[in-house]
Amino acid sequence: MSLKSTLNLANRASDGEEEGRHRLRRCREPPHHKADKYRRSKKKKRSEKLKLNEEEAKKSLYICHIEHHPGKWVAYVVRAIKLSDLLSSSSSDDDLKLRQVGYKAGDELPGSVGCGVWGSRIVFAAGMKPCGRMPSFDRPDIVWHRNVYAFETDPNKQPRDNSRITKMDGTLVEAKFRPRMEELGGKLYALSYRLVADPPAFEVFDPKLGSWAPLPEPPFFKRHGQYNRGGNLSYAVTGTKMFVSQERCPVFCFDVSDPDREWRLVSSMCQRGPFPFGNKALVLDLPADDKKKIMFAYTMGRWYLRVYLMSLEENQESITPIGDFKLPRLPQEYEFAKRCYFVHIGGQKACIIAPELVMPYKQGPDINEAGTHRTRGVAMPFQFEVDITKDEKNCLTLQFMPTRIFKFCTNPSTFPDPEAYGCFVL
Repeated sequence: MSLKSTLNLANRASDGEEEGRHRLRRCREPPHHKADKYRRSKKKKRSEKLKLNEEEAKKSLYICHIEHHPGKWVAYVVRAIKLSDLLSSSSSDDDLKLRQVGYKAGDELPGSVGCGVWGSRIVFAAGMKPCGRMPSFDRPDIVWHRNVYAFETDPNKQPRDNSRITKMDGTLVEAKFRPRMEELGGKLYALSYRLVADPPAFEVFDPKLGSWAPLPEPPFFKRHGQYNRGGNLSYAVTGTKMFVSQERCPVFCFDVSDPDREWRLVSSMCQRGPFPFGNKALVLDLPADDKKKIMFAYTMGRWYLRVYLMSLEENQESITPIGDFKLPRLPQEYEFAKRCYFVHIGGQKACIIAPELVMPYKQGPDINEAGTHRTRGVAMPFQFEVDITKDEKNCLTLQFMPTRIFKFCTNPSTFPDPEAYGCFVL
């Protein structure tokens, strides 16, 4: 069935489930849209693969997991697959196996880390111990960590043991829970997902100095401040700007190029409310206009892709909804996808990655069964075209390509359901 069309607006899903534990269920009975009727009547044959140019075909998808072992110790695992194998080959899903390329285990490693990309390196930062699968903040024996570990993806820069995940020299100024790790202007930024320690909750690593430095506290983390209302973070990054909101807090902007280094309330964004999506959105350039971007996000609890036009007029930034697009169905044997991540392939091509598909209750292994567990995930590639001369409802053409199911096996003596912490294309 062809999914190429400009879809009608769908009912918006409500956001607000806790980050990292939401369940994105497949649509068993999708709503009837005129666009669906059009697709059925035409019966166009869908393209069998996504075309990659030479540069894109050289890239790989990296998926980062934490695997939990009995005794509450963990392993950091990096797995990879070439984009040419995952998206554009004619291989069957049975052949799409992730390769384990990075591994580090030990009882000294914390869980609840942040994961991101800095240059050609994938970093794991901060976190807490004990690192059970369901972190608790009420335990008296919690130890917060400030270390940062890195895995080098560039073969020309890798150490002799190219699977090593090594500790970096600089440590964070203060502990953080699942910090958002973002590279802007060649520097690495860490923003705690939740306030768990004394300031700073926001820091920057300057490679020239080789150390971390505190940054101004976000308004939603200032103790007794009017915006300190708790809740989950949603954010988008474009150029030198980071836009962040909480569930009950409006959008604030931090511009790393601003010498004043201040968080600015974006009153023109979302009617002074929070972002209407969860986690991180993907913001991509539009070739026709430097001040406009296209933004992709997903809803928590429903199987929809949410698309916006983003305007970056100085001090008047805003987002305009284009529509909610129904995602391809998951295979019938899977009940839901635990998490979803966006990756940019290049140009007007992107992909939604759900690293773990979960079977219906009682069909999978027991949650406390230690061993080597086969896990499957799904890649949902799509390509798009934007014509900003048209109105918002008709400016986007989006085509989902066939989904690809990939698989991997956890390391020995691990519990089922490894936790995904990041997906990156490098």
